[in-house]
Amino acid sequence: KAEIRDLEKSALQAQMNPHFIFNCLNSIQGFIMNNEKTEAMEYLAKFAQLIRSNLNSSVFDKITLQQEMTMLDNYLALERLRFKNKFDYSITTDSKLDSQLTQLPPMLIQPFVENAVLHGMQDLDRPGFIKVYFDKLGDNKISVKISDNGHGENAKIDELKSYSLGMSITQKRLAHINGISEKAYKVEPIYTNEGTSVKI
Repeated sequence: KAEIRDLEKSALQAQMNPHFIFNCLNSIQGFIMNNEKTEAMEYLAKFAQLIRSNLNSSVFDKITLQQEMTMLDNYLALERLRFKNKFDYSITTDSKLDSQLTQLPPMLIQPFVENAVLHGMQDLDRPGFIKVYFDKLGDNKISVKISDNGHGENAKIDELKSYSLGMSITQKRLAHINGISEKAYKVEPIYTNEGTSVKI
């Protein structure tokens, strides 16, 4: 049973990359169609860096926190460019966390960050901001908080209407990880008028 769950988890993890690649290619296509050649080349260069790191990490069950942060930084830089710099972002950690020694499953955080971009920053009438913060909880636990100053309660409705493939896959991955590992993963979304936050 453990082997079957492990294989299923690997299959779900492999689905993340095609989903993400598809979204990025759509953005590049948009730049080309709008004849924004400089933006298209810049986006393509960042996209190539991200794909290389994603492919490298996809073969591993765990990656370092530093690798995850680098991938998230590349992803958010791409989305910020696509959104014409309408939002800023920060990715920070608790000083007690060793980013080189701390490990976590790859591509687990990205779908939640993607939701913050798509549901929080879309049609925002003020400067947007997305925060990703990794916190140390005891000896063997960390929490990740993804927050934005977007639409909040309205984002909840949009999210429920168009539940993304990435989020669906991630929920299944978490269920499988919880079935295999003694370490449980829990997701807590909070929607307010000031924005949305998700704690893992």
